[in-house]
Amino acid sequence: MEVSTFELLVKRIAPPPAASAIARRVVQGYFLTISNLENEAFQYTLDFYISLPNPPNSNRTLVNNAVVLIDVAGANQPLTLTPTNATVSTTRFSTSFSLGARQTASVQLLPNLTPALLAETNPDLEVRGFVEIRLPAIFRRAPLFRRVPQSNRPVKVLLNPEIRGTFLPNNITNTADFDQINYPLALASGNGLNQIEPEPGGPILINPGVIDRLPQLGQLPFDFTSLSEVEQANILAEVMGQIDPNNDNLQNVNQLLSNLNIPIRMNNAS
Repeated sequence: MEVSTFELLVKRIAPPPAASAIARRVVQGYFLTISNLENEAFQYTLDFYISLPNPPNSNRTLVNNAVVLIDVAGANQPLTLTPTNATVSTTRFSTSFSLGARQTASVQLLPNLTPALLAETNPDLEVRGFVEIRLPAIFRRAPLFRRVPQSNRPVKVLLNPEIRGTFLPNNITNTADFDQINYPLALASGNGLNQIEPEPGGPILINPGVIDRLPQLGQLPFDFTSLSEVEQANILAEVMGQIDPNNDNLQNVNQLLSNLNIPIRMNNAS
């Protein structure tokens, strides 16, 4: 479901017609307060969709320009911000987090304030877009590798998005002159209390690979049992998607399954 718009800034601004020489730089980020109103924990995903100029501009994307943090009841903890692909034209970035029963978290999308960015005389980072929140299906190993919904009904949450900004002095070494702003953003639903529909489950989607990778997969250079359930499921799904059901291939696959202590064996029914 859609949550709100957002805007990140690191740039010098001043009300027109003021001269740019007196403009102070503003560092502006997006804050979303979310309360899980249910009596059990859930995993949520936030998707940030950005608007890109044409041609692409490195100062108008979240790639290398943003960090995501979460704070439940203590210090900020970093989250991973993942683009849908590695190209400069990527417009969706996602982050996931778990929130316990009846807990409230502050999730923050902030400019990545590198020393180089702060040292720029006229920084020009400006990224805007909109935010969606999802309740993704999760992986389960037993009885079969598949994705399952987290709930059999909509999950209730409270949402409160806002923008917070800090005006820095022109002389960045003068730390005594800071001003701050914050203002709420309109929720797409128009309500603070929202219900998120869980995403449906289903079989793991298989991306077909190439059969000549099977011998390498048969001797994994790591401890399979040390991987997460998601990583284990991805490996198994990849192997299954590569199978050409001839006897040699099935022998390789069965050897792999045996090495991984997975109680599945395959044969050619034809």
